[in-house]
Amino acid sequence: MLDRTTGAVSALASLLLAGSATAHGVVGQRSFVEPFVTEDANPKNEFVIARPEYDWGREDKTFTYGFGLEKKLSNELSLTLDSSWLDVFPRDPDEESENAFGNLGITLKYAFFQSALHEAIASCTVESEAPTGSADVGAERFWAFRPSFLYGKGFGDLPEALGFLRPFALQGDFGPEVSTDHEATTGFVHDIALHYSIPYLQASVKDVGLRWPLANLVPIVEFNFEHGLKGEVSGTTSVVTPGLIYMDRWVEFGVAGRFPLSQDARAEIDPGVIFIVDLFIDDLFPWTRWQPFGSTP
Repeated sequence: MLDRTTGAVSALASLLLAGSATAHGVVGQRSFVEPFVTEDANPKNEFVIARPEYDWGREDKTFTYGFGLEKKLSNELSLTLDSSWLDVFPRDPDEESENAFGNLGITLKYAFFQSALHEAIASCTVESEAPTGSADVGAERFWAFRPSFLYGKGFGDLPEALGFLRPFALQGDFGPEVSTDHEATTGFVHDIALHYSIPYLQASVKDVGLRWPLANLVPIVEFNFEHGLKGEVSGTTSVVTPGLIYMDRWVEFGVAGRFPLSQDARAEIDPGVIFIVDLFIDDLFPWTRWQPFGSTP
């Protein structure tokens, strides 16, 4: 009985490891992850079924359950719809808690550059936020827009002498955030994510003998910045988000801490935690690979 169980576990592990080679967000030999906060430059078919986040602020504690669906319209173009459910618990015991949906996010992403040789990709997005949520949980009552530039770069083109640095990859985004409410703050947001891919290390540099699930892990650290340019809020809010991601062919799991760095950030929030559960739906459900523009892969 033990031999059968061991054999089944080994078979499952082999299947998962084999699947990791065809993970999503692939440019050349590089599989880019879906970061916690930073936007991924790769158009793809995925369903973020859970992005829970716990934040401890000066005035309240907030639990946010985010979710979203991204669908490729062509190999270079995708459309994303996302929203969240928020539970806000005031620190003042005399105040009542609130819970409701946040606003609806609508994002169009276009990848205008890819280089398999240099494991590089660049995209532009237009993200809009429709005022569909409840003001009771802080949802804005005006449309907001964020045009952004997104990028991803793997270090796989480094020389062999620097082989153990090749699993590193950089992802990032930057762009302004504006609202149709002229009294709202206009900000400039930019995020940077640096991660080290154990699957890339084993497959493309050197097999160091790690097995499932360690062979599917990707340590990551993100730096998230927001600069107030115009309006009531000024200064720079900076947060660091270190975490760990598990990714195979079908799913990505991750957990990370959120720690304020700048004085402005520390004045608003305490440390928090964020999770992600991301399903790669075109491998789970092949019929979702259909694309209205361009050929279906």
